[in-house]
Amino acid sequence: MSNKIKESLLSNSIKSQKMERRKFIRNTSLFGVSLMSFSSFTSFAHFNSNLPEKILKNRALLAFKRFAEVWNFNDFWKRGNTFDACLVFVEALQQRWPEDDQIITIQKKVEGMLEENLTFFNSYDPGELWADDFGWWGLMALNARKHLLKIDNKELADTYLKLSTDLCWEYKKKTAYDYTEDAKPVLHGCRNGDANGYSKGVKNTVTNVLLFLLSSRIYRLLLDESIKEDKNKYLDMAYRQWVWFDSWFSLQEFEYLKKLDSNGALVQERPMAFVEGSTYQEKIHPPWVEGWVWTGDQGMIIAALVDMLAIKNELSNYLIENNIDSDFNISDYESKLKNYIKLLGEGIKNAFVANTDGVIREAPCLSSFGAKHGRDYLAGRGIMMRYLGQKEIHSLLDIDLTKNVSKTLNAIWETRDKTNNQFQPEFTILKNDRLYVKQFKQLWGLADEVYKWNLDMMKEKNKNGVCQSIGLDVLGAVIRNQK
Repeated sequence: MSNKIKESLLSNSIKSQKMERRKFIRNTSLFGVSLMSFSSFTSFAHFNSNLPEKILKNRALLAFKRFAEVWNFNDFWKRGNTFDACLVFVEALQQRWPEDDQIITIQKKVEGMLEENLTFFNSYDPGELWADDFGWWGLMALNARKHLLKIDNKELADTYLKLSTDLCWEYKKKTAYDYTEDAKPVLHGCRNGDANGYSKGVKNTVTNVLLFLLSSRIYRLLLDESIKEDKNKYLDMAYRQWVWFDSWFSLQEFEYLKKLDSNGALVQERPMAFVEGSTYQEKIHPPWVEGWVWTGDQGMIIAALVDMLAIKNELSNYLIENNIDSDFNISDYESKLKNYIKLLGEGIKNAFVANTDGVIREAPCLSSFGAKHGRDYLAGRGIMMRYLGQKEIHSLLDIDLTKNVSKTLNAIWETRDKTNNQFQPEFTILKNDRLYVKQFKQLWGLADEVYKWNLDMMKEKNKNGVCQSIGLDVLGAVIRNQK
């Protein structure tokens, strides 16, 4: 199966691209003009949440230039995620400066990068990949399609859509989703095992929200483009995942959706139920500790909930017409979604924004920062902002992070390597970090005194690519929302 799918995905899509495109990419000078860093305008002492347009644009160009130097590293899921950051960032550039020659050149350059990414994807045996991998690449492929359609490359856009639907979603559905009636206290859900089935893995948050979000995003794309395909299978899976999350959120005694000491709540790294008969007690893959929470999960869950709100009418019709839930009440459903979105928004504002400097941070959990998995959780802050920065989501959060996102961008920019504009894993000062850990512990009840990412096991180019993508995510959020 996998070889046939891979062959059809490739299907001469790269070879058939006209040579003029590559010639255009080579000959157009994106960075032919002198770009200034403008650091003197943006010191911490004289912080202004609104950057002048020229400075904002030049920061964006410099950040992308560095990303173009470090993006093509050899780490499967991280490459899919970091390029998703790039695509969302470039979309923000295009929306703000649609006629700008330098932005148009970036769009064309990204086209060539997407050709290379497809070759990279097809160099892997899908059976050796993990459920999470398919989620990251599936989401990236949907954004790749949007980008390619804007520059009239329908053939490659169609290839990426098939990558998302026929390979990523299908593999995740068939090999990772639990169709049995065995799970307790909540049925079904998705495991993070490998596609060959050698390891079942565990039902953690990121695996389940990736299937949730990928399903809802595919459905919305097919709906928006009026593509004649069986859309309902994606709607059905999105609904199944909604039921899984909602069921866990309703079991307050297990605190999967854990409320803060102040307003708001956050979703923990996985649901755990230490009661007799429970199938949710595994502390492995990756090693679990009490209180572990990750920024990336929060952003993706909010995005999926916003999707489910957007398709409420289609879902209602589907459930009633197919006798899945004949008593479905759309008003109650909408109210519940909005309540979850508000709770999570408040949780993010209170728990991830430091009172001392207003900068957005990762939760101080050693499981995220530590040597074993620090490289996997490093991107969380960027992933969260990639989604919260989207206007559809931003308008429903009932919180205002505008100044905090701008302060975070300023911190990222001021701490970059000024010789090449490479962003860093840490961009805050230790004194403020220590105050933030105390703040988080007071709200959450648990915190580790961890202030630095342990990335000893991460290759330098991989680290640079991920760190640069975090900056692109934050920059994109500023570009989208700064008036």
